[in-house]
Amino acid sequence: MNRKLPVLIILYLSVCVCFSYGWSNDEKVLYEGDSLYHHIRVSEVDGYRYLSFNRMRGSQSAVNIENPFELKFSYTKASFVVPAFLQGDPKKILYVGLGGGSIPKLMAKHYPDAQIDVVEIDQGVVDAAQKYFFFKPTAKMKIIVMDGRKFLRRCRDKYDLIFLDAYDDRAIPFHLTTKEFFEIVKQKLAPGGVLASNVWGPSTDQFYRSEIKTYQQVFPNIYLIDAVSSSNYIIMADVNKNIMTKEILEKRMPALQKRFQFDFSLQTYAETFEDLSKQDIDADVLLDDFAPVEILRSQEATSK
Repeated sequence: MNRKLPVLIILYLSVCVCFSYGWSNDEKVLYEGDSLYHHIRVSEVDGYRYLSFNRMRGSQSAVNIENPFELKFSYTKASFVVPAFLQGDPKKILYVGLGGGSIPKLMAKHYPDAQIDVVEIDQGVVDAAQKYFFFKPTAKMKIIVMDGRKFLRRCRDKYDLIFLDAYDDRAIPFHLTTKEFFEIVKQKLAPGGVLASNVWGPSTDQFYRSEIKTYQQVFPNIYLIDAVSSSNYIIMADVNKNIMTKEILEKRMPALQKRFQFDFSLQTYAETFEDLSKQDIDADVLLDDFAPVEILRSQEATSK
């Protein structure tokens, strides 16, 4: 039976996703150099390879040399709760921002029939992912070197899953955080669509609060998943009439756990589900004319 699947747009905003790991004397630097947008460093420690745009701020991606499909960071693990917001398997997936490619690589493995587009602004990052992080585009995967907002504005497709993972070593590029940007993304949502983003930083961070407030200006439903052992949160927004609840989400976890066969529990992340749709947040809405991302990240929220 043919049925139209709801579309899930995941906006995965990795705000300077910096994960520290123990730098040791055994660290082996495989590559270090400047690209058009980043200072790229690839190093190897204790069986893992790390991608870093700023060594002092930790790493942006990691891969297990013996098991390239392992998810090392908690935010990547938490992100696999998001497919539970779909009513079926995604047909089209878009990633904006590649990093080491750990998430699209795993999604391609478990959703082999899905068309996957990856938009990455920096050719140097694409080269590093392919050479050092076991990222190999499949026959149904296309790599586009372009700014994510420009691509979304120009493309005519409506994706089942858009996963935006665009960041530099300090913060999200401001033009990917604003009300105007989310309105562009919303246009790419089919009925049943969902947008999700990864936000780094404590919940009292003023940028976090402004980002939630900005989502609320565009989308009727806003949800939150805590990445638990890190300072990351997965924020999801949608225009669905069928509102998600914690109970529904938790009931869908066993099927996802069976599909992915993870060695960690997705249920742990699903249990952190919060509905922020009606939460009153005292914060500024981020606009193209006002989006001081780095300043807001340095400010503690002083009110609810």
